[in-house]
Amino acid sequence: MGKLRALFHPIMVFIGVQVAWIVLMAVWINWYLENNLAIQEFAQEIRPDLFTAEIKWLILFEGCFLMLLILAGVYVIFVYWNKQNRLNQMQSNFVASVSHELKSPLASIQLYLETLKYQDVSKEEEKDFVETMLSDTQRLSELIDNILESSKADPKSMALQFQPVNLSEFLTEVVQGHKRQLEAKQCRVELKLEASPTLNLDQKAMRMVFNNLISNAIRYSPVDCPLKIHLHKNGKYWEVDFADRGFGFDKKDMKKIFRKFYRVQNKDTQNIEGAGLGLFISSEIIKNHKGRLKVSSPGRGEGAIFSVLLPVSREVEA
Repeated sequence: MGKLRALFHPIMVFIGVQVAWIVLMAVWINWYLENNLAIQEFAQEIRPDLFTAEIKWLILFEGCFLMLLILAGVYVIFVYWNKQNRLNQMQSNFVASVSHELKSPLASIQLYLETLKYQDVSKEEEKDFVETMLSDTQRLSELIDNILESSKADPKSMALQFQPVNLSEFLTEVVQGHKRQLEAKQCRVELKLEASPTLNLDQKAMRMVFNNLISNAIRYSPVDCPLKIHLHKNGKYWEVDFADRGFGFDKKDMKKIFRKFYRVQNKDTQNIEGAGLGLFISSEIIKNHKGRLKVSSPGRGEGAIFSVLLPVSREVEA
């Protein structure tokens, strides 16, 4: 049964159709050339001017053109089927990932609440439980924000509220918000701030970008790996680099990594949670700030650098 299903797989059917039309085309041309003389003699008996050289080659051309149209139609159908199949697969992966992402912090919060309800704990343990629950709540909030942003018909038209933001102070604050995650992964942050520019930004949206990049760096890095965050000026841009020593990725993934639902799939990342939305949304937010989000990686196991470039023109004069 499995072999029969594989035989009728759309790709196998597509290959079969290509072979069939090529054979049919060869048979048609061979038949035409073999019978061309007989057809011409028959036409000469009926009407001498009926079968001129121009008409002869026109018939051959029309037959070939018709076969090519059939081929083009089959190819278009296959391309659209392939796109639909990939979309269905991405949506299926998204539902599975989001379900896990939602259930994991909820289960953690429920466990700590039940512990607080049914057991006597010390003040230090109670404080630790509350901090963990707040961290899980923040994780849920970020996931919901990502889903809501990605569900918009046109992410490029997202409404942003710009206000002056001191970038160095803002970065320091965002990093502090990940203190618990960093400690759990024994990740050391090296924050290098070469300047303290004030830019006109949407603070909530930019917080989402930095949270996504820091969370990804922690999530996709082994235990006890450093994270370097460097704020500096690069020509017409203020650049913030997030350099980790994590799993990295191949060159082929760089063109796809900012697509909606796309996740790097390999043995190092297959068990890491994620919905494939963070980088897509971050890229759209940066574009709406007239900036760029770029990525580079030397290769698998060599880490990655995500760079946020914000135009100097957004700087607010003191």
